[in-house]
Amino acid sequence: MTKVTFIGIGDMGSQMITHLPSAGYDVTIWDKDPEKITNIGNSDIHAASSLAEAVKASKVIITSVMSDDVLTLHLGHDGKPGIVNFLQPGSTLIITSTLDPEKIFAVNKALPKDTQLLDVPIIGGVRYAREGSLVLIASGAKEAFDNVLPVLKAFGTVKYVGELGNGAKLKLITNVGIMAAEAGIRETLDLADAYDIDYDTVLGLMQMGPLKPVVSRALDTSNPRPLKGSVADEEELLNATKDLIKLPLAKGSRDRLRDAVDAVEGEARFIDITNKNTALPKFK
Repeated sequence: MTKVTFIGIGDMGSQMITHLPSAGYDVTIWDKDPEKITNIGNSDIHAASSLAEAVKASKVIITSVMSDDVLTLHLGHDGKPGIVNFLQPGSTLIITSTLDPEKIFAVNKALPKDTQLLDVPIIGGVRYAREGSLVLIASGAKEAFDNVLPVLKAFGTVKYVGELGNGAKLKLITNVGIMAAEAGIRETLDLADAYDIDYDTVLGLMQMGPLKPVVSRALDTSNPRPLKGSVADEEELLNATKDLIKLPLAKGSRDRLRDAVDAVEGEARFIDITNKNTALPKFK
């Protein structure tokens, strides 16, 4: 039985790992938060006691963490080793985070001999992860990709896009439109507020047109994604492209989503973009 290690058991990772045992893989998991790996409750998934143990358990290692944590986790920090320090010869490391391509290249440069890196960011949220219907944008050495393709297929549809870094680039490209749509829902409701039109009517009409999937995702009460996750993805996009191109739409989307996060006391949920919690101050 092929062994797979999955590191980062957050909202996405906790849903993705459930597909691996049923696809025939022996799964080891690890997260920096011990509670996340003790609450899995699946006897086919084994929790490692350390990062070193997790990485050494398999020759296929998948990571799913926030973009700000990627370099620390993979390269180490403050004298503590990272994933690259524990990779066995013949290992393939798969990074699924939304990233500046330069971060992918930094990890690749630090890889030990006889190991491979694949850049495989994801399109789709928690529901898609739960249903095994994610879209995975894979880039890197074709031979390494072919070897792990059956593993990746456990999570959904896989698209190979060529040389390392192309996955990160394409995820940022698609995020321009995705984040504009998310912020667009909130701004649409801002205008509804100005015209004194109720939200249910507006959202109902939007679901009758081409934006139905976007609105349905925003209204999904089972989606645990914090809205600050969208802001973090926008920040990653803008930082990665600041010397390359001006993206005023992306900047405006980031600003409106950040205002929405700031408008909610405590943790803003993704669904909050569809309710009065994130309305402009004069309409709350």
